[in-house]
Amino acid sequence: MKVLCVVVVVLSLASVCQPASLACDLLLQPVEEGPDILGRWYLVAMSSDYCWVAALLNSLFVPSFQVDVTSTEKLNYYDANIKIKMYGVCDNKTIQYLYKTNMIAEVGTPDEIKKDPKGVILHSRCQDCLVLRDNGLVSFLVILSRRPNITAAEMKEFEVLADCLSLYRPQVMDTNHDYENCSTPDNINPDSPEITEDLPKRMKKVFSELFTCTTDKFLYYPRAAFRWAQEMWDNLW
Repeated sequence: MKVLCVVVVVLSLASVCQPASLACDLLLQPVEEGPDILGRWYLVAMSSDYCWVAALLNSLFVPSFQVDVTSTEKLNYYDANIKIKMYGVCDNKTIQYLYKTNMIAEVGTPDEIKKDPKGVILHSRCQDCLVLRDNGLVSFLVILSRRPNITAAEMKEFEVLADCLSLYRPQVMDTNHDYENCSTPDNINPDSPEITEDLPKRMKKVFSELFTCTTDKFLYYPRAAFRWAQEMWDNLW
């Protein structure tokens, strides 16, 4: 009887499950050889396994990120100058990474010497994008592009990938990449209009985003049930 029930469920849902399963199988595969990472990249969107991480970052701080990658004298090692802007304040930091085949690891971390590091580049149909999964204490999925914005179809594919990994709905980063006309962290004015006038609105948006992404997460469970039913069907044969 249990087997019969599974069969009935699967037959009714197979048409829904199969496309999603095939999409996940493709998107979750690491690339065989990563792209040339030299040059400028923009952080377009990110997702996480913790709802508050992306919601707090994007709704309260509204940051924009730009990454300039240069080579070093050491093979497979690169310097990444990361620029960030929020509330009209800009800052930057240079971090060195090991980049080889399809993995990226910050120099000086245990991942640098692991054969199976946390930072892995995944497939994407976006030709000038870099989709990176980092499975640390907090799991992240980010998409960078040579362009400040990507198309709706490219963003949709990124959302599907986040869903395949059971992550929360991706948050889109700000696109204000003027890093010349801004203050430095040492010259922050807490009384500036950008902070005093916008902060209450942004706090309200944080709670709204937390509610929205938490609600969206509940939709994962029906999809998980569909996938479970599909696996049960496959195991019957």
